[in-house]
Parts: sequence; structure tokens; C-alpha cells
Amino acid sequence: MKSFYQLLGISATIILASLALTSCKHQCEFTTQDAQKESVQLNDSIYSRIFGSQSCSPHKLVLRLPVNVNIKTEKQDKVLTSINYTPKITTLVTFSSNYKIFDISRIDEYANGFIYTNKDTCLAWKPSNDNKQQEQVLYLSMERNLQIRNPNIKSVIFLVSLPLEMKEAGVNITLERYVRDKDTSKVGAINYFNFSRQYPILKFLLRQKEKGRINASEAFHEGKQVSNEVAREFLEISDMGGVLLEHDLESMIEAKYKKTYLDSPESPACEIPKDLKQL
Repeated sequence: MKSFYQLLGISATIILASLALTSCKHQCEFTTQDAQKESVQLNDSIYSRIFGSQSCSPHKLVLRLPVNVNIKTEKQDKVLTSINYTPKITTLVTFSSNYKIFDISRIDEYANGFIYTNKDTCLAWKPSNDNKQQEQVLYLSMERNLQIRNPNIKSVIFLVSLPLEMKEAGVNITLERYVRDKDTSKVGAINYFNFSRQYPILKFLLRQKEKGRINASEAFHEGKQVSNEVAREFLEISDMGGVLLEHDLESMIEAKYKKTYLDSPESPACEIPKDLKQL
């Protein structure tokens, strides 16, 4: 009988520890409750800027992504201006392979191929609370990147690696796809992919990058030309267009919307959307 109570005590301890771990993954102590912005560079690790030092996940995520499927066709003798041009924009979303990692990488395509960009990516975010449900909501906003105007850039691919904590917590995701000019035909489709099967080289490089094992001479080095092997995968991603989501995300999407990004002044290059400030 004594051993039975000992076993019962051990089981209770394990259950309580498990509940504490689950609670930790849901309850975040964000660094601030105000809307924030960041000009993210290629190899920036931005997890701690948003979540601090705690390994956690909000209950809900509102993910605002830029998309521009169709490129305006211009005659070769007509000079494209920064006023009327936006490159094709495709956003691919996956999960990180380790805790406390949140990365955004940007790949630019020029006439001579894909380049690991030396430009910044604009990210804004805002923690909030759903008072009715008593749940934390995190808004991650990337739509400002629709202001990319460089006519020398044919297309842009954003690689978003969401924290592993969100995958394990099964966070509910609202997906908002933003386009310019109120033309929702440019939003394209939502496609789900199997990372290992469809883009194995890119997956390997991203995982090595997360572990800090990428040599600057190999990949994700600012201004470096993308190798032919991974460029083929980037071309397939760009040709597909729209938003590409790793298949694990499919069951986590609870709502999705098409929205229009309203142009704002070019300067500053990165700013917080007005509606995000008002949440």
C-alpha cells in the first residue's frame, strides 16, 4: 500500500509539472504592451525582442502577411518608376526547429538571379488581450513591406520561421493577406507544403541557420548570390506565389481574410500601422 501511495505521489508530481509546462507555453510576459516596430536584417534573431527571455506562446496569433502575385507588364523601353512598381511578393511560413527562435529572412530576385538581401524587412507587433476569452493575442504585422518600390527587384520571398512554442501550444491563427490597390486578385492562393519533400535544401539551410552552423560563405550572407541548387527551390516558390504554409499550420488556421494595404509616406521606411497602435 505504501508503494501505491508513493507511485500516486510521483504521478501527481509529473502531472503538475506537465500542467506547469503547458501553462508556461501559453502565458507570455511580453517585453511591452505597446505596439512596436523593427527593421529586421537578414540574420537577426528577434525572439527576445518580442517575448523576452521566457519560452512561451500566446493563445492567439493574428498574422499579417504581404502578397503581390501579379506584376504589371511594362514595355522594355518604358522606364519603371518607384511610384507605380511593386515586385512580386511571396511569403512562406514554417516553424523553427528549436525553442526561443523567431526569424524572418528575405530573398530578392534580380535580373541575374536570387540574392540573400542586404535590405531590411519591416516588422511591427502588438500584444493584446481578449477580455471576453481571457486570452493573449499577438499581432505580427509585415504588410508595410508592400512599400518595396525598387524596379530592379523582380520578386521578393519572405521566409517566416514562427517559434516552435506556437506549434506545440497549438495556437489559433488568424491569417490576413494584404495586397495593394484594392486588387484582391493579387493575393493568390494559400498553398500548404511538405518541407522535407518539396524544399529539402532550403529546409536544411534554415535549420543550420537556426543552430548557428551556417558559414557566411555558404548561405544567408548579405548580398551573396544564392546557389543554383537552392535557387531552383526559390524559383518554384516564387512561381507558385501567394502564401505558402507548412502543412502543420493547416489545422491551426481558424480564420483568413483578404485585406488592402493603404499606402503611407515612404519615410520612415518602417513604421507601425495606425490601426495596430489603436488596438
